[in-house]
Order: sequence, then structure tokens, then C-alpha cells
Amino acid sequence: CIMLPDIDSTFFHVLCGNLIVSKGSLYVYLFELNLRNLLYVIVLLPFVIGGCMAFIVNVLMKKLEQYWRRIFKQSVVTRFERPVCLLLSLAIIIGFLAFFVLTIVPELHASMKMLVKMLPPALAKLNIYLQQKAQELSFSADELAVVQAQAKEVYQTMLNYLQNNKRLLLEQTFLATASLVEVLANCVIGFVVAIYCLLEKHRLVRNFKRVIFAFCSKERAAYILHVLQTAEQIFRGFVGGQLVVALLLGVMYFVSMKLCSFPYATVISLLVAVLSLIPILGTLISALIGCFLILVAAPEKIWYFIILYIVLQRIEADLLYPKIVGKAVGLSELWVLAAVTIGASLGGVAGMIVCVPLFSVLYALLAEKVKRLLAEKNLSNL
Repeated sequence: CIMLPDIDSTFFHVLCGNLIVSKGSLYVYLFELNLRNLLYVIVLLPFVIGGCMAFIVNVLMKKLEQYWRRIFKQSVVTRFERPVCLLLSLAIIIGFLAFFVLTIVPELHASMKMLVKMLPPALAKLNIYLQQKAQELSFSADELAVVQAQAKEVYQTMLNYLQNNKRLLLEQTFLATASLVEVLANCVIGFVVAIYCLLEKHRLVRNFKRVIFAFCSKERAAYILHVLQTAEQIFRGFVGGQLVVALLLGVMYFVSMKLCSFPYATVISLLVAVLSLIPILGTLISALIGCFLILVAAPEKIWYFIILYIVLQRIEADLLYPKIVGKAVGLSELWVLAAVTIGASLGGVAGMIVCVPLFSVLYALLAEKVKRLLAEKNLSNL
């Protein structure tokens, strides 16, 4: 057991002072050397988060608004269209997230409790197994003593590291907590920004058009609005395609796991479907959690689950994603794979998410340009 030192008031004041000074020095350094990034993180980041939230919610909200107009044609309740559709959209999204959390967390908690109960007898069996193997391999007493001494040395090294870096670990804990609070604050502010943007979206669009036409020529303003409209349609199709792929992937996992009699079929299928919206990282997280659940409930089926997971992931990566998402954004399978690869190399997970619709926008604009130039040269049949 690792004993932390007693934290008296003097130590706490010195620690807080060091944290304040170090963080203040960091902000001064960023202000002097990277003012643009500092401005983005502190000022613009909540608005960027809010814009992303508004765009995602608006995909569902526009569908609900279309249904609303079909049902309530020329009715008095049409003036309630936007707030009611916004509330319904938020209720659907928050309800799904709540269902996801309430389904996954209890199962993970139960699995952890089961693992804690299984750990002591499992360690005892492992000890007996190692002793039997040592006897079968005819290890001498000196060799066993060397192995035990090395194990104790590794354990003591870990303890010494923790003992010598208590203050650093405590500081990192405070900094991580502060960063988490900052992220949550940005998300809350972004959510409020998203609500205002969705409630006033038509007015914002109209004012933006007025600004564009005021400072640009008619031809340039029309082209800018055309580019933005193309980008909005493609990004909206990308979000819809991602949701369709996630739904199909979840259904495939559920059916396959039920047919193979795997435990936790509903939980793992829901987890895979939701986390598939995050490229690469979501796949790894869902794989680890799925393997953990299967290992606790049915360890003899763990290898079959890994094989099933690899097969379904290849189907999703090579067939579903290029066909559905590529069709939604207007890209062929080759360009989708190229966009994902380039995005991953440039910006990691965020680059993978953004590069597919961005490539599609550039591809559509380039295709229009090429078509117009060929028409001017009377080469439209090429």
C-alpha cells in the first residue's frame, strides 16, 4: 500500500502557488509566442463547439421541420415549428445518449464486480500453473530465486517512482481536473450557442448574405454562397451517412452475436454502433471493452469474438463506409479511402472526420470548374 504524505496547509499553499505561477507563466508564453492559438482556445473554441453541435442537431431538426409542414399546412401552429422541432431534436438525441449510458454503465459495473470476485482464485490458479510449469521445465532453486529477485526489483522500482513523484502526480491530477472543468465549461457554452444559432438560423443566414453582397460583387457573392451551400449539403450528407453506417454496423453485430450465442450482445452492439462514429479510436475502445466483457462472462469465446470483430470491421471499412458515406458525399470508394488516409496522417482522428466531406467539397467544385471549361472549349463530350 502506497502512503501519500500528510498535506498540511503550508504544503497546500505552496502547491497552489506553484500551480498558479506555472500556469500564469504558461499563459504569458502562449500570449507572446502563439497569440492566435491562445485566442482560439479561450475565445473561439466554445463558438466552434457550438457551431458543430448546431450543425449536427440541424440535420435531424430539418427532417422534423419537413414533417411538421406536411402535417400542419397553413395552420396557426406553424409559428411554433422551430422551437418545437428543436425541442424534439434535443429530446431524441439526449434520450438516445441517456439510453446508451444507462445501458452500458450498469453492465460495465457488474462486470468489474465479477472480475474482482474472480481475480483472487484466478491468481491462485495462475500461481499453481506457474509452479507446475517450473517443475516441468526443471528450474533449479537458484534460477527461481533469480526470477523472484527480478520481479521484486521491478515492483520496488515502481514503488520508488511513485514515492519520489508524489508531488508531480498530485500536480498532474489538479491540472487534469482543471482541464476537464474547462472542457465541460466550453461544452456548456457551446450548447447555449448552438441553441441560439438554431432558433435564429434563418435570421443569421439572411444577415450573412447581406454582409457578403455588401462587400463583394454580385458574381463573387453568388459564387461564395454556392460554395457554402455545396459544403452544407455535403457535410449534412456525411453526417447522415455516418449515422446509417453506425446503425447497420450495430445491427450486424447484434445479429451475429445472437447467432453465435455471445453474452452481452445488446451492450456490445450498441457500444460498437455509437463508437464507430469516432474513426480508429472508437473502434479500438469498443474492441477493448467488448473483449473485456466477453473475457469476464465467457473466456472460452474470446478468440471467436476477436475473429468476428475483425471480419465485421473489414466489412464496415471496405464495403459499408465507402459505399454509403462515399455516395452521400459524392465520392467514389477510392477517394474516400484516400481522404481517410490523408486526414489521419495530417490531423489524426479529427483529420479523418473532416477530410472526407472536405475532399468531397473540393471534388465537387473542381468537377464544376472542369465541366465549365470544357463547355467553353466545346469539349463537353469528353
